[in-house]
Amino acid sequence: MRDNAAQALAFLDARGPTELDADPLYAYAILHAVQIVGEAARKVPDDIRDRAPSVAWRASVAMRNILVHDYGKVSLQILVDTVRNDFPPLIAELERLLREQDT
Repeated sequence: MRDNAAQALAFLDARGPTELDADPLYAYAILHAVQIVGEAARKVPDDIRDRAPSVAWRASVAMRNILVHDYGKVSLQILVDTVRNDFPPLIAELERLLREQDT
């Protein structure tokens, strides 16, 4: 989850929905990374989820389901906002969980 969230941020860089519309390669790359984040979130055991209640586990899975099954309804603006606003704290929380796991 952490690696793909970071990759989505890197792909997004300073791009917005207009730039993603003009360069669909980046849009596809970001979409795929976000899908992987959601798929990985679905597989996180409940005991780990319980240690990170601030993570929007269900919302991550729900976004993945929309991207995979209702791709015609995907809003690039929502995708950009999600990656830009929600992924930095998600990455920080996942890094905390990983550090705890290592100790």
